Amino acid sequence: MKTFKFVSVLVILSLIGLTSCKKDKSSSSGNAIEKYFTVKDGTFENKDFPAASASGPSINVQGNTSVLAGGTNPVSVTTDHPNSTVLVSVSGQKGYYKISPSSLKNSADVYLLYLLINQSLTQETFTILIAVMDSEGLISEHQTIEVERIEAGTGKLQVSCSWNTLNDVDLHLVEPNSEEIYYGNSTSVLGGDLDVDSNAGCSIDGINNENITYADSVTVEAGQYIVRVDLWSACSVTETTNFIVNAYYNGALIATSSGTNPYTGSFVPADADGGSSGAGREVMRFNISAAKMAESGEVVKTYKFAFPNHKKILSPQKI
Repeated sequence: MKTFKFVSVLVILSLIGLTSCKKDKSSSSGNAIEKYFTVKDGTFENKDFPAASASGPSINVQGNTSVLAGGTNPVSVTTDHPNSTVLVSVSGQKGYYKISPSSLKNSADVYLLYLLINQSLTQETFTILIAVMDSEGLISEHQTIEVERIEAGTGKLQVSCSWNTLNDVDLHLVEPNSEEIYYGNSTSVLGGDLDVDSNAGCSIDGINNENITYADSVTVEAGQYIVRVDLWSACSVTETTNFIVNAYYNGALIATSSGTNPYTGSFVPADADGGSSGAGREVMRFNISAAKMAESGEVVKTYKFAFPNHKKILSPQKI
């Protein structure tokens, strides 16, 4: 397994428009990149990706080589020219996103960007193309990340998490009836399914994604959902782990009652707790209302019983 060297810069790949309520939109604006991703706080330029300058700034880019539809991808970008603009595209496609320094979370020569993968992504592989432009307009050499799509469910409800280091991060989702979906209870009574569980027990697969999905055939329960993220083990990683969480309902990012969607955060190795049910940091809450479900023609299901928050579930141990 290749060891990744990350600096704290995140790039999130996005759905067709953060406020879109359709899973599948055509590229009527001439944006050929949005079928792969859009960039938070980025401006799309319908132009050819600029050529590298003879004496452009240096650049170093690293990121996950596995993505899933509706998920995210952390990417690190480092340059020797502070206050540079970052350019992001897909190799072979016209157009690119331009992200200004004022929109970038950065520390000197280190940039943090956010992108979300299109929830309707069908391409098995594609190549992310990245460069930086300094204040004089000089373009760095082009850097690429070869990406492979991992099979994962999207469905009517999808909650996903990705991170940028080779360790064991766990995604937890507490349903309105208090049942908790996580590595120790991967399928709920209501039909929620943890279908991607990466780096479990420090058995490193390098996917660095976890995904919980409710198939289109499942009747989602109305009520409040709580999302938590836990660093189960640092797995010998000594640097900070940056993570991203997003949640979709019927193809659109869900409005939260607390936290943000997408949510970005970080762990230090000391945060590792080997936790199970009830573990982790709460990152967001959202409500799926019965009225909204009825409007979309869904059957409204609520439950009278509840699963106590302290419920212990026997499950395969992480080793």
